[in-house]
Amino acid sequence: MQHEAIAPRNNPSHARTRVVRQLLNQALRQLADFDRADRAACAHYIAQALRIHRESTQGHGARRPGTGLAPWQVKTVKELALSRLDAPLAVTELATACNLSRGYFTRAFKATFGVSPHRWRHGKRLEQACHRLIHSDEAIADIAIAFGFNDQAHFTRAFKSAMGITPNVYRRRSNSP
Repeated sequence: MQHEAIAPRNNPSHARTRVVRQLLNQALRQLADFDRADRAACAHYIAQALRIHRESTQGHGARRPGTGLAPWQVKTVKELALSRLDAPLAVTELATACNLSRGYFTRAFKATFGVSPHRWRHGKRLEQACHRLIHSDEAIADIAIAFGFNDQAHFTRAFKSAMGITPNVYRRRSNSP
């Protein structure tokens, strides 16, 4: 096989790949003769191959349920979600970027960040809006649109719900000596 010549023989990853390949070939041989196929043996070989593969991916980005997102997935989520605070972003897009199903991603996200993806992103939008309210003299309506709120009224309701005061009061209090 050409792939076996590329990696050194003492590489554990290569050895696992070779064993998985051999097990799957044995499973295929069991099915080659339809009349005499040993389906139990075939299933056994496939199960062994999957077990070896699963064990080899543990600790390399694969996670068991309930343990949260891997570091590379956290980085991917932050980069993607924070770069598009002004636009809608479906949870499915984030899940796809992390190579996870929507349901698993949502559970892993909550285990990692402590809140749902929607609530986390909403908080980040408000956090960035607070920064802009303090450090710019932009109109509140423009800030609202810049962070994906439908209009100033929508932004003001969300802001007051989270902060207890309106954006205008927040700006005045933050800029007073």
